[in-house]
Amino acid sequence: MVTTGVSARDLFRLKSLSQPNAAGGSYYFVENRVDEASNGYRAQLNSVDDQGHQRVVATVGEQNVQPAVTATTVFFAAKLPDQVAQLYQVPLTGGTPSCVATPGEAVKTVLAAADGHSIYFKTTATTEKPKLPNTEKFPVTRHVGRLINKADGYGWLPEKVTYRLRRYLPTSGALEELFQTPYDFDLTSVSADGHLVTYLQDDQPDNDRDFAHGAYCLDVTTGQTSHLTASLPAGQFADATLAPNGQTVALVGHDGQYGSQTISNLYLADRATGRLTNCTAELAADLVPDFAGDFTQQVGGKLVRWLDNDRVAVVAAFHAHSQLYVGNAAGLHLVNDTAQQIVDFDVVAANKVVLAVSRQTLPSALVTVTLDDQQERVVYDPNAAYERNHHFAQPRHFDYQAGDGQALEGWYLPAQTQAPRTPVLLYVHGGPHANYGETFFYEFQVHASLGYGVVFVNPRGSTSYGQDFENAVNGHYGEGDYTDVMSGLDYALEHFTELDPDRQYIAGGSYGGFMTLWTIGHTHRFAAAVSQRSVTNWISLFGTSDIGFRFNPVELGLDLFDEGGVAAYWRQSPLAYAPQVTTPVRLLHGEWDMRCPISQSEEYFTAVRRAGVDADFIRYPQSFHGVSRDGLPSLRLQRIADMDAWFTAHPTVQKDAPQN
Repeated sequence: MVTTGVSARDLFRLKSLSQPNAAGGSYYFVENRVDEASNGYRAQLNSVDDQGHQRVVATVGEQNVQPAVTATTVFFAAKLPDQVAQLYQVPLTGGTPSCVATPGEAVKTVLAAADGHSIYFKTTATTEKPKLPNTEKFPVTRHVGRLINKADGYGWLPEKVTYRLRRYLPTSGALEELFQTPYDFDLTSVSADGHLVTYLQDDQPDNDRDFAHGAYCLDVTTGQTSHLTASLPAGQFADATLAPNGQTVALVGHDGQYGSQTISNLYLADRATGRLTNCTAELAADLVPDFAGDFTQQVGGKLVRWLDNDRVAVVAAFHAHSQLYVGNAAGLHLVNDTAQQIVDFDVVAANKVVLAVSRQTLPSALVTVTLDDQQERVVYDPNAAYERNHHFAQPRHFDYQAGDGQALEGWYLPAQTQAPRTPVLLYVHGGPHANYGETFFYEFQVHASLGYGVVFVNPRGSTSYGQDFENAVNGHYGEGDYTDVMSGLDYALEHFTELDPDRQYIAGGSYGGFMTLWTIGHTHRFAAAVSQRSVTNWISLFGTSDIGFRFNPVELGLDLFDEGGVAAYWRQSPLAYAPQVTTPVRLLHGEWDMRCPISQSEEYFTAVRRAGVDADFIRYPQSFHGVSRDGLPSLRLQRIADMDAWFTAHPTVQKDAPQN
């Protein structure tokens, strides 16, 4: 059988899984795909059992997510074209889904109490439009009164919005409103009897300079709310899950010591006493994984679940892969250390879990793990037919040291071509507080099929290596992180001799775009560079990014308006080194980017083009910061083609360029 590598158009063939929900001997999950005809994303609910019997549960409209399963019914959120998501239900035995309508209110999170008597969900209602195409003949003005007034991936945040917690009672058909608030919240769990719910919310929602995000528990029968994390006034929490008996709440979050870059831990909160216990203070892993990838969709976000009333299962990131731990306040033990990303998971029984996973050569699969013997079993691979006649580039992991002795790790993805010498593409991840790792990366596989040897590493500042490693970049952008990246490339060139030192390329997005431009401002060794949605000028980013005013001071070590702030911001800006650039550079940027606004690339393009550098600037319409991960599919393909075309047009380093 003839096999081939991954082509750009295989984006429309590959599928990913998320949000597994174990119930009644089956696993219900979201199967995601990219639809070429509509140039959009689709998600449907499917199920599979341990014997491999599969069936489609629901395909209502464009998106079917958040499966919540009772003994008789699957409840879920579905979005039809040009409508907000609504709550739907369909019998386990099959049939036509019916809608539990909340007109004008978009359904976000759906949870079912274990007894099946109550279904909780959150809704959002607003008449204000985000930053999207507006064809109104008489558009209205937008009033901005909040410091936090926009969010990348959405647009302009509404000034007037109503968030509701609702409950649906299947037996009677009653639909209730438990509370409404002008402040956003995240619904995270419900007790087995349906009497308690947990949610996350900003502790000071009217204060845009306070970022504490606490966990709360509502007693539905009494209407009383308790603040579970009041003892950590600067804490930022990402998940809260009630034990089956409702007595204890498992929390994942941190105390805010290092702002949003603080490594998260597992806490147990006793509802009766209010006592909060940190269970993982000595664990050298981060319980809020942040993998730099481009393949997963519709991630559920649950980080901790209860196996029974005494033990929890929790996912962590450690040295670029996921780990699964089980335990309680007395201690946790590692039960799964496979080289993979655990995208989502659910508890099947006290001794069994189901994982939605991704590996570098396994795009997506449902895997069960028995906890006593740690046995894994793949129960469903949505890409099995594709994998029978496609060959993935096989990654080669390597460990290396920076010049100062810092231990680092990286990967080399060999080209899928037969050429004796292949060009090398150094790709830098975004963040910088994220990590490359053991997860499928569609774009890297495409580059390998196009003939590039892809090198990617985790420089200091990356997650999953401990707090000190993550903090090391703060106030030191372009220093140790730069040498980490370059040392990784040098290692690959020395040890993988098929890589051609005369054809070195560099690319990256966001922080990776920053590092791309920083690099060509400090060396002339690359034949060409592609910088995507990058930071070029920290001074202007401070007031134009959706997070600039709070991100920059932590990352750069001081506020823009502190003494020496402007000088420090400029010193760490690639734009300051534009006069030194000779490398041909192509800039890619989304028109709607609110994280690193397109003006960042405009500033840099003006500087290098004015100086006579071979520079090119491509603007991607209708594209936010995440254009490479969840942008318009047609532009995702175009972006890869634009990169390949630029590198192909610059086969070697310019002979008149100085080398250093």
